[in-house]
Amino acid sequence: MNKYFSIGLVLLLLLSITGCKKGVTAKFEEDLKWDETMGHYINEKNAKLSIWLDNEDYGDKLIELWNEKYPDVELTYEKRDINDNVTKLKLDAPAGLGADVFYMPHNAVVDGREAGILFQLPNKIKDYIMDVSQESSYKVAMYEGDMYAVPDSIENIAMTYNKQILTALPALPTVLNTNASNLLEQIENEEIYLEELFSGVASWGNSYAGAGVEIPYIEDRFYKAETEGEADSEDKHTIMVWQLYDAYHNYPFITRDGYRVFGEDNNDPSQFSITSEKVTTSIKAVTGDWYGNKQDSKLFPGLATVEDIGWDQGPSRFQKGQIGITITGPWVMADIKSNWKTWVEEGRFGITQDTKMSDIFGVKALPKFSNNQNPITFSGVRTAGVNIYTNYPNASMNLLLFITSDEIMKEVYDILGNIPAVKDSSKIPGLSEDTISQGFLAQAVYSHPMPVIQEGNYMWDPLRDLWTNLFDAQMTIKEAQSKSQEDYERILRDAGK
Repeated sequence: MNKYFSIGLVLLLLLSITGCKKGVTAKFEEDLKWDETMGHYINEKNAKLSIWLDNEDYGDKLIELWNEKYPDVELTYEKRDINDNVTKLKLDAPAGLGADVFYMPHNAVVDGREAGILFQLPNKIKDYIMDVSQESSYKVAMYEGDMYAVPDSIENIAMTYNKQILTALPALPTVLNTNASNLLEQIENEEIYLEELFSGVASWGNSYAGAGVEIPYIEDRFYKAETEGEADSEDKHTIMVWQLYDAYHNYPFITRDGYRVFGEDNNDPSQFSITSEKVTTSIKAVTGDWYGNKQDSKLFPGLATVEDIGWDQGPSRFQKGQIGITITGPWVMADIKSNWKTWVEEGRFGITQDTKMSDIFGVKALPKFSNNQNPITFSGVRTAGVNIYTNYPNASMNLLLFITSDEIMKEVYDILGNIPAVKDSSKIPGLSEDTISQGFLAQAVYSHPMPVIQEGNYMWDPLRDLWTNLFDAQMTIKEAQSKSQEDYERILRDAGK
């Protein structure tokens, strides 16, 4: 073969390969073009957009509504696990294989930002998002004052309860003035402190038998237990239990006296400071003399290890109507909603066609601590960002604005059952009247955003094991704190931090 022909062929192949790659066509706000009259960015000629999302019904509706507003810009979607999007884009985006816009969980924003695949959003979008979204939702997407993604929906835990069960339970002792005749009234009227609730449930041995009551529809709640080998009605962890083996669910209990992981703004890795006296006093107050360890716990008697109480023994049993109170998020209620039709057909728990979910289940912000401070939870957020390698940055910004509009937030609520990250819930039809969603939103006020620093990825095990050290290893509070701090520092060293 002629050597010049060979060289030419190689060059042609190289050009064809590099031609498939997307260049970074815009990096900065000044590269974008805004049309003040139209109120949106000027779409590139023949722009074609793709978006990665995780629900086909939502994707179909999004495209339908997008076509009504931007008929000249083709939009397609690909259904993907949004937890994997940033990982995939780290490799695919520079080669032009990724979506222009993509959804991701809050904890992926920091990875996407540090990998250089997220377009730093212009001030026009940042200002708009800060105006219409809850602060705890958009802060997870910010770093040093800049925004790298927009919030779509929020997820934070709150107190979730079964009204039928709580109505059957007597009111608990409290220093607050109350005329409540049962625990449901105390919870809904906010007439009990969190420490009093824990202590009271512990005084019953955390069992219905210990409380001296028979809960209604007992057969409906436990009739499958004998055949499936699940816990029966005498199980000690029955009235109240949450995912004990999980830092996300236990974090609020160490915030009583002012501790905040990584400081007030969640961005100082030097302030992990789990040995802080604020943590010591918080744990002492919240655990009292009844949380104890596996040898002497009154709240969880008979429990061998904290690890034994995860999803299956906590939220899953709440979904079956077996547990009176749990601490969890809206995802649990979404699963209950999917089972509702079957329950109506079977007449489970006395449910009829006219029964609403809110007649059986309720959600409230976590009760205040006895020092009148609210427990602080983490705010988890589903977010969306723009691939910096997009060929259509202006059209992509329009899509980002579109998916945060009230019109699309309504579909996020209706189709996905998610709670939109909006500041004014009255703009979403039905959301203001949805007492279950409003319960989670009430706790969102007392949430702070997930840390947006890389060290946030390393905090979970040390925070979780603070409690396993107390319960399983039977350490003192100070010993458990020291071990947690040592583990955090070791993880950082192993990660080269």
